Amino acid sequence: MAMSKRGYVAVAVAAVVGAAAAAVAYVQIETRSEAILTARAPLPPSAVVAAAAPEAIAEGKRLVAVTACAGCHGADLTGGPLNAFATAIHTPNLTLVPRHRTDAELDAAIRHGLRRDGTPELAMPAEAYGRFTDTEMTEILGYLRSLPPKGAEAPRTEPGLLLRANLLFGKLQTSAQKVALARAPIDAGPNLAVGRHLAAVACGRCHGVDLGGVKAGAQDMTVRTYYDRAKFHKLISKGEAVGEGDMKVMTDTAEMAFSHFTPQEVDAIYDYLDARDGLLGAKGPAPKGR
Repeated sequence: MAMSKRGYVAVAVAAVVGAAAAAVAYVQIETRSEAILTARAPLPPSAVVAAAAPEAIAEGKRLVAVTACAGCHGADLTGGPLNAFATAIHTPNLTLVPRHRTDAELDAAIRHGLRRDGTPELAMPAEAYGRFTDTEMTEILGYLRSLPPKGAEAPRTEPGLLLRANLLFGKLQTSAQKVALARAPIDAGPNLAVGRHLAAVACGRCHGVDLGGVKAGAQDMTVRTYYDRAKFHKLISKGEAVGEGDMKVMTDTAEMAFSHFTPQEVDAIYDYLDARDGLLGAKGPAPKGR
């Protein structure tokens, strides 16, 4: 049956109304997400000064390896694109950025997720790296400043509509937002503080700073009934998991980063996680708050 003239008009009006509604929604997403992306916060005070001693720089190199900076910035730390919600987020070239950033500005980016102008980073795992001590930061900055420059500056990231929508509706947080929401790992006492600290800065990127699991495939860091000490060493150094499905990310991370842990550090992490299991079994979830 042929559509009447009135029917054609109705369809045209509906199309115009739909297009207008879509345009309004697009503008709302653009405007409101831009407010999140350009929100400014004062840079926190920092007394960190990049180390110059060779042994400190060497430790900084190891810390950069252990905490998987290469996973986002590339094996040579010259940066590269990360795909997030159909947007290419360009990570900085770490051989060049330190040459036009102060130590305080680098500290703000790494530990607080803030750019030099106070706007939030998008992909820096500052919720985990915020646990670095001042000493560790001096070592890391010393190493980064020792790198010979190579490659090109990273292009500007242009957030796409899908990323903006997920940011607006809370499916994605900026680095600064993640820092504000981060929960500390449960305290198992001073004797286990080293393992707690190492787990937070190295494992917190994927498992959540409280180690409770936040991303697909990154579960709560329970070791009891899964890993004895020997198996845990294989997990950390080689990514050999016990019946946990696809562990490619863990295998890659173990080879790239965690293999740089000393055996003593792996023992410290295991001892902390084992104690954490006992505390959570007795007292429930880890408490909120930093």
